Amino acid sequence: MYSKVSKKEQNGLFRPIHLTNFMKNSLFYLFFILILKAEAQQADSIRLENATLYYYTYGEGDPIILLSGGPGVASHQEDDLAIALSKKYKAILFDQRGTGKSWTKPFDTTTINIERAVLDVEVLKQHLGIKKLTLTGHSWGAILASAYTAKYPKNVKDLILIGGGELSPDMTAIVNESIEVRYQLSDTTAYYYWMDSVNRQRNPDSAKYEIRKINWSALSYDRSKLDKILEQAQHGVFNLEMNTLMWLSLNANKAKWIEIIQKTYKGKCLLIFGWQDPIAVTTLSSYIKAYPRATVKGINKCGHMPSVEQPEIFYHEIFKHLEAAN
Repeated sequence: MYSKVSKKEQNGLFRPIHLTNFMKNSLFYLFFILILKAEAQQADSIRLENATLYYYTYGEGDPIILLSGGPGVASHQEDDLAIALSKKYKAILFDQRGTGKSWTKPFDTTTINIERAVLDVEVLKQHLGIKKLTLTGHSWGAILASAYTAKYPKNVKDLILIGGGELSPDMTAIVNESIEVRYQLSDTTAYYYWMDSVNRQRNPDSAKYEIRKINWSALSYDRSKLDKILEQAQHGVFNLEMNTLMWLSLNANKAKWIEIIQKTYKGKCLLIFGWQDPIAVTTLSSYIKAYPRATVKGINKCGHMPSVEQPEIFYHEIFKHLEAAN
């Protein structure tokens, strides 16, 4: 689903800006401060015996926990949604174990697995003192949110599942085929060009960017927006090792999440996705089966990153759902 790039230290969302010249213009300075306040994040962490889990809080109000995709993508890939939600709610980005700044020792199948990931969400819930969760999950994040709901159905009051990944390992091959069939000849040509060792050594940063862009091309509706999609996607650094270990766990998992959720979960749910998203369209029927009372909203001319491809419709539907649920 994501390009296999090497793990790299995350520099963070906000970069230092020299304000000396800006101070001369008081109106600009006031505007700049208001922008920073609107997008401000508060970082904190939970220290465990063999791990530290980081999370980032935006805004005030009823809490909403955001789970990013991958598996293996740091939480800041969802910072556009966190900033939007922070206008009315307390949005909480969560660096899942092995992503972003969150670390664990050892880093192997004993610490990176679906059971541990579910427990980490519960640890975050208890740490924040939240009685019943509102969870959003994008792609793999929707799988994790569903796995948590299957184990702790009474702890969840609302779910917003965005472009959900497969709830059963039996669907993985079908999802992969749905993605693969969308690649064009130009994508294949470009892929082999940038994978060539000479070209990678000559321009490694461009090679990483172009390979990830090729991967996202199959997940997007409008290829003219690929640079904007990549700009947002790259807010979350990708950890290939975490991705590999988590897929091993998912493929070995035999839990019947769909049947469990269908029988036990009584809360609200919004299933929102792009109609041209090969992942979400492939998995949609399984999510409807798991959440038969869910509100289902497909967005036309939209792929796997609706916050970038169709932001107006995307945010309208999310806020409408949240306001109706309260």
